[in-house]
Amino acid sequence: MLLILVLTVIGFVFLVPTILGKDIKYWPTQQLSLGLDLKGGMYVTLGVKIDKAARDELIRLQQDLKEYWPKKENINVKDSRITEDGKLIIEFPDTESTKKATAYVEEHLSSYKIVAHDELSLTLELNPNVLASINQNALQQARQTIVNRIDEFGVREPEIRTQGNDRITVSLPGIVDPERAKRLIGRTAALEFKLVSGPDSVARSREELLSRLGGKIPDGSDIYPHREKAGQTSGFYMLKKEPDFTGRYLSDARPGYDEYNLPAVDFRINTEGSKIFERLTSANIGKQLAIVLDNVVMSAPVIRARISTNGQISGSFTSDEANDLAIVLRAGSLPVPVEIEEERTVGPTLGEDSIHRGMISLIIGTIAVVTSMAVYYQLGGLLADLALILNVLFILSGLTMFGATLTFPGIAGIVLTIGMAVDANVIINERIREEMRTGKTPRAAISAGYKKAFWTVFDSNLTTVAAAVILFQFGTGPIKGFAITLTIGITASMFTAIFVTHLIFDYLIASGKLQKLRI
Repeated sequence: MLLILVLTVIGFVFLVPTILGKDIKYWPTQQLSLGLDLKGGMYVTLGVKIDKAARDELIRLQQDLKEYWPKKENINVKDSRITEDGKLIIEFPDTESTKKATAYVEEHLSSYKIVAHDELSLTLELNPNVLASINQNALQQARQTIVNRIDEFGVREPEIRTQGNDRITVSLPGIVDPERAKRLIGRTAALEFKLVSGPDSVARSREELLSRLGGKIPDGSDIYPHREKAGQTSGFYMLKKEPDFTGRYLSDARPGYDEYNLPAVDFRINTEGSKIFERLTSANIGKQLAIVLDNVVMSAPVIRARISTNGQISGSFTSDEANDLAIVLRAGSLPVPVEIEEERTVGPTLGEDSIHRGMISLIIGTIAVVTSMAVYYQLGGLLADLALILNVLFILSGLTMFGATLTFPGIAGIVLTIGMAVDANVIINERIREEMRTGKTPRAAISAGYKKAFWTVFDSNLTTVAAAVILFQFGTGPIKGFAITLTIGITASMFTAIFVTHLIFDYLIASGKLQKLRI
């Protein structure tokens, strides 16, 4: 009886914030978390461009070999290019360089294989197992980056999962600004720093800049728009494609204010990057350094002095934009681009309607079960009803304790559990009836009934738990919520049906309050 009392008190303690409808400071638990279908929010499916990960790997190899081979291996490279189907073609000025390059690839580049060659060229591609590993790593890294961003955004109980080989699903309960959330999730946030070669590299329009260049952009360069005044383009820069410094060296980023007291982002560079940034800025004092985010020039300040650890990104941000940019820079840039393939928004009104309908079904189901048990089994039915109330308490407190999220399928799981909970009591009460028909005393009939019914109840519930475990392992989203609720409910029902009701029967008989058993 003490154990039942303690568990009941603990159950109420865990449910106090949910009952009051608000979190309590210093209370050991929070409110029961509601899923997207009950609380409202947004659901997004992201398509991940994992093929870019392999292309980036080829670009890195292309750059490394272009610098390393002539200096270290005496291999001269005439030209190299990457094809649309993911192959790296390297051209050489002489057959001797081709032979040396072939030997080097076979000996040192185990991740690549030669798929074609002639006297003056080699064609390389990634080995299939390496390609699969790169793609999987890119998918997982993209998911983790989005997880980090959402965590800092402050969404409670988000659900972010990979789906197949190139998709990520994101469920964000309680989101009130879906557009801002979409910008935060899908932003690549590739931060680069590029030196501006001179005033001729800046113009008010793209056409003006092209006319200065004779209508052709130099190899290795590109034109980038300059963002100013609420996101509007105010000019264009001609910059090198390859950055002089990248955001991979950032250790922190926080929203702040620029010299005009406008929102900006202050960033800090780690130890490794500070040495590189210090060399870059000290050698280029008086020049402009363009800060490029996702191929847009955010600002291009003049380097006034040597900089090593701190910097600032300005660009006429709003407070929300500065805060969101700081979040994505802290969380890191996405390794590959993503695009929104599907989105659904559930309004809070629809969520409230789901809760209302779910509660109606729960109340109707509970009344039907309680009434039928009390009428048919009398005392045994009333004890089963008491166990049922405890069962619901333990389910809700268990969901809160484990930090689970209650969804509409979860409510369905509770309704199902209510029906299954009395099933155990039905089996027990029928066994007690059979024992009473043989002429046994109430004490003997109750003892034999529980003993003979135990394994039947245990086996039936065990098979249901096994099915719930499989649903949890292979299901997604609401299916997992259903499986969790069902598992907690079955565990609670086993305890209440076999332990609690048996204890009450024993107490009534031992105290002499139960002289004649009607069941």
